[in-house]
Amino acid sequence: MAARPRKRKGKGLEPNLYERRGYFTYRNPIEGTWHGMGRDRAKAQDAARILNARLMQGADYVARVMGEEGITLGYAIDAWLKERVDDHPKHSVSTKKNKHYRSGRIKRDRGETLLSQIDVKWCAMYLDENFKGDPYVQYRAVLSQIFNFAQTKGWIDDNPVAPTRKSDESYTVKRKRLTVDQFKTIHAQAEPWFQVAMELALLCLFGRAEVSSARYDHIDGGTLHYIREKTRERSKSAYVAIELTPAIEDLIGRSRLLPPVSPFIVHRAPDRGRRPGKSKTHWSQVTPDMLSRTFAKHRANVPSIAALPDAAQPTFHEIRSLGSRLLELKGVEVGDIQVLMGHAEEEMTQHYLDGHGTRWQHAKGNPFSMADLLAQN
Repeated sequence: MAARPRKRKGKGLEPNLYERRGYFTYRNPIEGTWHGMGRDRAKAQDAARILNARLMQGADYVARVMGEEGITLGYAIDAWLKERVDDHPKHSVSTKKNKHYRSGRIKRDRGETLLSQIDVKWCAMYLDENFKGDPYVQYRAVLSQIFNFAQTKGWIDDNPVAPTRKSDESYTVKRKRLTVDQFKTIHAQAEPWFQVAMELALLCLFGRAEVSSARYDHIDGGTLHYIREKTRERSKSAYVAIELTPAIEDLIGRSRLLPPVSPFIVHRAPDRGRRPGKSKTHWSQVTPDMLSRTFAKHRANVPSIAALPDAAQPTFHEIRSLGSRLLELKGVEVGDIQVLMGHAEEEMTQHYLDGHGTRWQHAKGNPFSMADLLAQN
């Protein structure tokens, strides 16, 4: 049984031997169990060489007897992509791209592993050792989808990812919230097209994907229609029609005056000599990555942001969070903010509202006098 392709730091190690922070571990190719081998590289190599000679031939024999030869995680990933991702009628281009990217990483890391050798411990160790924060959640979700698919094929009986943690509880968000003053400073120095993008994100609580895809023909009957890309496959709350307020109408009117003529609310002429990307549906469209890069360029000129570590510096996405908090301060109910943001759960909206300082919970004053209260038996 071939060992998985080595990362650069693992080059030269015996098959099934892995090193992390100077400590070596050996993975039993038959049972999938892990065993500590200490910090001495030479001794770990010798031990792994002996173990491989005794175990790897046996692992191949077991696979042949059980009829599982070829049913590897990599094989399951390829089948899942073909049957459940590429031909899915409701998956957007970006969703398919993300699933290909993450499953590709899993395949490179552990693609040769037989499904019969994968258990809960294997999944937990793989996720814990390779991902933190949001990537942990995202890769766990993809891995779970792959195993659910394998269950439908009869390749495995249970989904080994299901019992693992649904989030990385040890991870704390380092990124700071964007302040009003920081927004104003970036907006003042930004190009007109990017000012429109920032205002659209602030007024409509759009994320990058929504800002990039917003079109004039999405306006109908006095409302601007949009679909929240991250939740469109899971909830009807992703489909939102926003009432055109005077502020939004003014923003759209100013965007129409900006060259070139475009079907997109946020648009710009591409740099000379640069071909439009394949992800664009029109040459004037601005991609989500362009929004992030432009924001990063301008935030570097804001001293209060530049002084922060890279991981703590707010991104374009933080405009959405700032807009939600400003609405709350104006007295808008959290439920209305949730609808505007396209969230299926209030918990997610509360996450965006948190982090902007203390959120005081308003309570009504006691209507009774001291005498009234003390008279109660």
